[in-house]
Amino acid sequence: MAGAALLLVIGAALWLLMPHLPSADSLSSLLRSGHEDARAWHRRDPLAAVCAFCLAFGLMSALAMPGCSVLALGAGAVFGAWWGTLLVAVMSAAGATLSFGLARHVLRDRVRTRLGARLAAVDAGLKQDGHLYLFSLRLAPVIPYALVNPLMGLSSMSAWSFFWVSALGMLAGSALYATAGAGLADWSLGSASGVPAWQVAAGLTALALLPWVGRWCIRSWRRRGSRSP
Repeated sequence: MAGAALLLVIGAALWLLMPHLPSADSLSSLLRSGHEDARAWHRRDPLAAVCAFCLAFGLMSALAMPGCSVLALGAGAVFGAWWGTLLVAVMSAAGATLSFGLARHVLRDRVRTRLGARLAAVDAGLKQDGHLYLFSLRLAPVIPYALVNPLMGLSSMSAWSFFWVSALGMLAGSALYATAGAGLADWSLGSASGVPAWQVAAGLTALALLPWVGRWCIRSWRRRGSRSP
């Protein structure tokens, strides 16, 4: 009942706001203008553009703020699929490691008080699978991203191991976001004959399927390991 009431409220709000929302053409123009400005800045001062992106993305990742997905798409649109993938994966891991370090060295008691009930499951997973446990959480986030980093900060895993396993585990998702962003950039500039590039459809579909594929791969690996002598 409460859910239906909430949907009605949202629907009424959208209906009232509809006349004031930008049209599809104006929204496309706005996106194209912003994208062109960002690319022009990158061409004019590539180091400053990369540093600004890394700072913004790293802090947002560390604080688990909404908007990282949009920035990841933007990385592909501005820096291209390959460089965008590298920047997103590295800065995702860097932000996660900052959260990891804060939980370990600054907020340890507070994090233990709030998340201590989940710590036993994390310790058990690390004891059973080692680094693969963290890798599996990055591929198929059974524990929310915002909780994985501080919980791992309370574990025995080293910061370096946490960083490189996180970067490797988030590489596939980073590549999909950056590839989709690069495809969206091509479309916004009119280089895809008025329809989204194939990268967009493929990337967004793969992003939706990634958690399930990750879970299937991890379960298959564990079953194979349990059958081995």
